[in-house]
Order: sequence, then structure tokens, then C-alpha cells
Amino acid sequence: MKRKFLGVCVLLVFLFGCGTIPTAKHHEEQTLNFVVMGDNRPANVFRPEQPYIYHKVVEKAVELDPVLILNTGDLVLGYDAYSQDKAREEFDDFEKATEPIREKNIPLYITMGNHSGYTEFAREAFAKRYKNKETGTLYYSVDEKNCHFIVLCSELENETSQITGKQLEWLKGDLKRAEGKHIFVTLHRPLYPKIKHLKDSLNKYPEKRDELAGLFKQYNVDMVFVGHVHVYNFSVVGGLGQIIAGGSGAPLAGILEDGAFNHFIHVIVNGDNIDYRLLPLENEVAQAAQLMKEGRVQGTLSLAKKAVETFPDHPMPHIIATAGYKSAGRTLEYNAEITKLLSILGSEEEVFFRLGEFCLTVKRLDLSDFYLSKALAMDNDSFKVWYTYAQLKTEQKQYPAALEMYKKALPLTHDHYFKKDIEKQIEKIGKLI
Repeated sequence: MKRKFLGVCVLLVFLFGCGTIPTAKHHEEQTLNFVVMGDNRPANVFRPEQPYIYHKVVEKAVELDPVLILNTGDLVLGYDAYSQDKAREEFDDFEKATEPIREKNIPLYITMGNHSGYTEFAREAFAKRYKNKETGTLYYSVDEKNCHFIVLCSELENETSQITGKQLEWLKGDLKRAEGKHIFVTLHRPLYPKIKHLKDSLNKYPEKRDELAGLFKQYNVDMVFVGHVHVYNFSVVGGLGQIIAGGSGAPLAGILEDGAFNHFIHVIVNGDNIDYRLLPLENEVAQAAQLMKEGRVQGTLSLAKKAVETFPDHPMPHIIATAGYKSAGRTLEYNAEITKLLSILGSEEEVFFRLGEFCLTVKRLDLSDFYLSKALAMDNDSFKVWYTYAQLKTEQKQYPAALEMYKKALPLTHDHYFKKDIEKQIEKIGKLI
């Protein structure tokens, strides 16, 4: 059997290399292909929809007509799911973006990510939708032709960052039953993390990680697919192959040389040969935002227009285009984009807030101030506006105003993450005044 890593462009081959690993397996000549993707969650609570690039990943993956798709986890933000309704809303949005897969009846097997375990409501919503219907567990396996696919869960309650207990005992029996097949394993946290999450992956418990790796090697597991780190990375440790496929939409980690680009993996099994194809994707939204940050407005508008044409109802391309037209003084196009955003986001306050939040992230501070002031005039009790405005005033080094805004925001939220951050910012700013 040969593992062939095929980059789709010279740059990626140069940066990340390719390798061939022979094994002694001999399989009946059977062909199938499958896709691996994951870590597609939204960036933050203020951009709650599935990322633009995830829609593109889904579209391109479906075109390959795979026999199945594996998702390495982190479908939703999760940590803000403090009610059943909020958790349901987040997973509903994921499913809406995933409709092209469902419409083609392509089986989708999803391992649980840590973002689905932040709150009891998120955990419950994930389990209800994605646990195996026959076993009632979050770990299970499926067979397709000469291939065996194992879905593990690195997020079981009181067992995070490890595969242990009943799950481990089940795995031992399942691997034994799968002898003679190509075996592929997916779970969320890497055995061997890179770039980030170096202390909260399976290496947090090195002895248990090594036992698991030994088990995989004993049964000649072909590849372990993981996520958690928002990069592409391929490694072989002690003969065990691992691919981190965490580039389907969540904020990327590191730089390009670290594997920080949007991608998914296409695997083609043909008898004893397995081709692992790395498929990077152009993210027009991310590129347009970067150009806006650099003050290259015409380039911003060109990419935003392309993104609008690709997915006309996603808010981010329109937000970027609106900010670009405002900067360029193109009133007619600007007004048309405001109207479109209103139809997508539902209220003027949300439109102006989203524009203000985006302009803050790309350091267009005057524009951010313009939009956030409009949003605040429409709702003087909006936590997200006060909180974001406080960040803007901090960026502008207007510390007394920032302090007052953080104090306004604090009683407007029950979210522990935001409360802790605001208290930290108030203390920090207090020392600067």
C-alpha cells in the first residue's frame, strides 16, 4: 500500500512536502473516495453564522461525490450556548450550511469537538443530533467496501483529552474486528499537536496517548484524522500517520508556513493504494478583509464582489463591500449594499453594529466609530455595542471613554467569559488613566 500526498499547487508541495509510506497490506481491487474536513465554527459571538469559507468547502466537497464525509469537530461556537434554544439555533445554522451534503444523501460522520462541550446545552444538542443511533454512543465505526472508519470522542465528560475507559475497551474489540481492512480513525484532539493546543490535546496524558498510538500501530491504522488546531499538518510519529485538517472556517492559527490556510482533504482508496490529496481553497472574504486593513480599497471591492457572486446571501461579503464603498465614496453602490444587508440581518441596528465590528477588526477606526455610534443611538442597552465600542475607544487610546463604556457593558451580560474579560480590561485601563 502506498500513501501519496498530492499537493494541488507547487507552493504547497514546497512548503509541506509529500511522502510515500509502503506497507505490506494486500487488498482486493476496490475503489472509493471520501472527504475529511473540520473546525468550521464561527469566529466569535458577533459573527454567529457559519463562515463564508465553510460554504465553499461544502460546495467543493460535494462536487467530488464522496462515499462519505468525516468532520473532525467544532461545528459551532458553543461557549455562548447557555440555553436549549441558543444551542439549537447554532446547530440549526450548521445544518443549514451543510444542506448540500444532506441533499446528496452523503453520509456525514462527525466527531465531537471541545466547542460542543463547553456548556451542558451544547453537549446535549450535539449528542442528540450526532451520536450513533444504533449504539447510542459518540464513538462508533462504519464500513465501506474494503475500508473501516472509526469515529472516536476526545470530549467525553470527565475524559477529555483522552481515549480511556469503556471507549478504549470498545476500540480494542473494534480494531480486532476490522483486521484486513484499510482503517481510518477520526477524533478531535490530536495525538501530536502542532502550533497550538500543545497542552490540551491527547499529549496531556502521554502514557494514555502512547497506549492509544501503540494500539493504532498494532492494527495497522492507515491514518488518524484530527482537528482542534486550525491548520493543515501531516506528520508520522513512530510509524503512525496523523493529518490535522482544521481549516474549514474557524480562525486560522499561525502563518502560511505553519499550514494556516483553508483546506480539506480528499482521500482516494484504490486497492492497496491510498492517495491523500490536500485541497486548499481561496478565501475571498479573508483576503478582502486583509486588503481593507492595508487600505487597498479597490482590491477589497474586487474580492468582495467575487465573494458576493459566490454566496449572495452570506452577510460577510456584503459587510466588506459596504465598508469599501463607503471608503471609496461610491454612494449608489453603498446604499444598495445597506439595503441588501438589511434584508439579510433583519435590522438597521444589527447592520450598523456588524459594520462597526468589522471596521474595528481591520483597523478602520473612524469608520468603526461612525457605525457604532449609529448602532448605539438605536439601542442604548445593547451589550455587544457597548462592549465593542469600548474596544474601539481603547484602540483609539481614549481611555476614560473606554472605561465608562466597559462599565456600561458589564451589567448587560451574564456571560462569564465577557464578565471576566471586562473586569480585566477595567483594571488594565484604570492603571493607564
